[in-house]
Amino acid sequence: MSDTPFAQPLPSQGAATTSSDETVDAGDRGALRVADKVVEKVTRAAVLGVPGVAPDAATTGTVGRALGRAYPHIACSRAGDRARVLLEIALVWPAPAASVARQVCEAVTEQLRTLAGVHVDEVRATVARIVDPSDVLEATGTTKERRVR
Repeated sequence: MSDTPFAQPLPSQGAATTSSDETVDAGDRGALRVADKVVEKVTRAAVLGVPGVAPDAATTGTVGRALGRAYPHIACSRAGDRARVLLEIALVWPAPAASVARQVCEAVTEQLRTLAGVHVDEVRATVARIVDPSDVLEATGTTKERRVR
């Protein structure tokens, strides 16, 4: 199997196996490489999990989503297991922008460290849009109770 990413042959390929009482140092067992797409998906999930952040369906129409214009916009730059993340997010009115942006930064840092093993040097969240709550209700498929005047 020449296209496998492992440097050492598998036991089924004739490699010597270690006995159960022999300890292998963690650094000698291999390495974990996290793809850039994984970092972006974990970041997106962390951002959308913060209360007050508008879901991507509420920030643009079907065509806009297909063209990649929905919020959040995510730009990650990585060097090894370190990352810097720039975000543009949309909030649901009347969420407090400073508080939600701080929560987003904390959530992204925590989720990337926990789920991907990536150390975050910087997270910058910019509130780029405010979404009306009725747009969120329409996007999620729930109906808003109408008042009779």
